[in-house]
Amino acid sequence: MSFAVELYFDPTTDAMVRQAWDYLAEAGVSAVMRESGYRPHLTLGVSESLDLDGAGMALEGLARRYPPFALTLSSLGVFLASEATVFLGVTVTQTLLALHAEFQACIQPYAQGIWDYYRVDAWVPHCTLAFNLPPARVPEAVAIGQQIPLPIRAQVVALGITVLSPASSELLRLFPLGDPPILVMP
Repeated sequence: MSFAVELYFDPTTDAMVRQAWDYLAEAGVSAVMRESGYRPHLTLGVSESLDLDGAGMALEGLARRYPPFALTLSSLGVFLASEATVFLGVTVTQTLLALHAEFQACIQPYAQGIWDYYRVDAWVPHCTLAFNLPPARVPEAVAIGQQIPLPIRAQVVALGITVLSPASSELLRLFPLGDPPILVMP
């Protein structure tokens, strides 16, 4: 079991990503994102353990300091491995980099075993379409991903903490961005 801290999108962007997940599931490529409790997101970090109360207070403060902000999902990409990940790539902005660096600093006291992929000098911001794909399914996933009309102009509206198992994601805490925070439906 691991813990992830994620950024969430406006309803229109959320629906567009979910539609891509539906296409991948209906084509028999991958149904994991659609059927395992995930919501469209951009992961800021993952850790093996987390002091939920301490992290929650720190992340609530972080969320209040950042109003909702624009982000562009601008490319389609693949992390190649024995089990690949197909994703929508994010155009990096100063706001996103500042938020990620501040996140890293505020989560340090509360997280153990932070995954190296999410450290400031290694992070590749992305929105996952499918993961744990065998090599033979990658071309199909890419072909479906190519049907997504890019770029997608998104708004980041909330930050959340999820608990991950190999087969599921469960939202534990949700923090709308801004002070006062906007209303975000889970």
